[in-house]
Amino acid sequence: MNRITVIKLLFGAVAIGALTAGCLARSEMMDATTVSEYQQALERFSGNDSHIDQGLARFEAAFADLTAEDRSERFEALYAPQLYFNDTLHVFHTRDELVDYMTRTGGSLSESRVDIEHIVRDGNDVYVRWTMEFRTRAAGRDIHSHSIGMTHLRFDTEGRVTLHQDFWDSGHALYAHLPFVGFAVRQAHSRM
Repeated sequence: MNRITVIKLLFGAVAIGALTAGCLARSEMMDATTVSEYQQALERFSGNDSHIDQGLARFEAAFADLTAEDRSERFEALYAPQLYFNDTLHVFHTRDELVDYMTRTGGSLSESRVDIEHIVRDGNDVYVRWTMEFRTRAAGRDIHSHSIGMTHLRFDTEGRVTLHQDFWDSGHALYAHLPFVGFAVRQAHSRM
């Protein structure tokens, strides 16, 4: 190996280390914010159990295939105008922002499937255990992700979602598939 190659490798290692440290520091900072926002949302959106079954049917239909042509309309019908939505990647407080995000997300996928595995109801609180599989292309690479997760939901009097908090490992499901970032995520995972 010549001197320039060694310098490039060292620079690359330092850059990856800095990126990983930055991601972990941001993650730690976001955890405190996320917990606080979630707790505030629990107080703000107490939920209603009168139309949970209708809301769950819309939830399953909206997420079954994020690439569906009518996804915007499905998400528009599923969510209330004011809400708390956190999928571990983004937080939204209005339906318009969320519908735009889900429309763009679905447009970036070549395949998408979410299967509802189990539902637990506790008064106004609903917990949905699911599996998700999607295919997309990012950073010049084909990504095929298969993951598990759980979502805490609350609905309004019309069966629209007012609170949506996902619990899933987005780092493993998405970032671990990307070049460089994926390496750093996998290394951090293996060291923990």
